[in-house]
Amino acid sequence: MKPTFAILLAVLSFCSAEAFAAGDSCKKISALAGQAMTARQNGQLLEDSLEKIGDGSKFARSMILRAYERPVAMMEGLKPEMVREFQNEAFRECLSANE
Repeated sequence: MKPTFAILLAVLSFCSAEAFAAGDSCKKISALAGQAMTARQNGQLLEDSLEKIGDGSKFARSMILRAYERPVAMMEGLKPEMVREFQNEAFRECLSANE
């Protein structure tokens, strides 16, 4: 796990239960991960993704950068799987950080 992502997830884990229910916050993180990886797989420029995806927070920026560290699938049929795997990874890490 990347250190900045781990730190951000740790911060989420210390938030109050009322502000961040683990399931809801992890779903939002998974959705952000999906948007970032979809943009990556579709060949969108990183600079455009940073402007269009998320809320401009450091967390959103780190998630987008993390997606752009991954390769683009060479076959169109593999791109949705790459997106799902990235979303699942983000959701799993979020849940683990909130245990």
